[in-house]
Amino acid sequence: MTNIKMNTLLAKVDQTASIMQAMIREQAAMFKTNQTLFRGEKNTYEARDGYLDKPEKRGVAKVVATVQEKLDAFKERFVPYLEELFRIEATNSKGASRVELKVGNYSFGWLTAAELMRLRNILTSKELDTMYANIPVRSSARIYEQCTDEEYEGRDVVQTPIARSVERTTEVEDVILRDPNIDPEHLPANYRSTVVQKRRLMEIGDSTHQEFSGEWTLRKKDELLRRKSDLLTAITVALKQVNEVEAEQSNLNAQALLDFLQG
Repeated sequence: MTNIKMNTLLAKVDQTASIMQAMIREQAAMFKTNQTLFRGEKNTYEARDGYLDKPEKRGVAKVVATVQEKLDAFKERFVPYLEELFRIEATNSKGASRVELKVGNYSFGWLTAAELMRLRNILTSKELDTMYANIPVRSSARIYEQCTDEEYEGRDVVQTPIARSVERTTEVEDVILRDPNIDPEHLPANYRSTVVQKRRLMEIGDSTHQEFSGEWTLRKKDELLRRKSDLLTAITVALKQVNEVEAEQSNLNAQALLDFLQG
């Protein structure tokens, strides 16, 4: 990490903070209201011989983005901000007691009480809570499999099996019933033949439908929220450990401050 003066770092982080908050809010709103960005489908139709084509039954809606792509982009921007923010906290609490923040076998460094409290505030912020709570999840009622569509190669996209169906229509034909008691060559005057409608179910075309998803599974989302909860628990434990020290006397003269302020 390059050397930087504290005043420069403070100004930079102060300017970036509002940008980061806006980014998280926008991400949360996108997850909540634009789930179609993470869904796609492909429809095909082929008319049988002798029947009209139906091009409106063909179409492709692409998966614009995946949840993983959006979270990776968020991480790419948020990590440098956190590093600079905690560099300020580390400088301000230089010489203070430190404790290792761990969740299982994962270690996140040795942090001071000030750093731990700052981290807890970030992880419990309304914006971040909302963003993670709104992560789009795909339907558990559908069966998804590994995506084989070349267009989505290398992306975290899954697909449903191709659903095939046959389109049918009912054709109606008027049929004149023959009266066996009447000679068709010598029909009586004003004779009216009995006409009935004969219906035939005809297969006129073949359709396919397939859905694609860049959403997470509900289980994957639940695991993220569980890890977040585990991390907050670890922060609470670490704060108890790091605060097991005698409290220092502050140099602040509170009485003199209030006397000056209030006259």
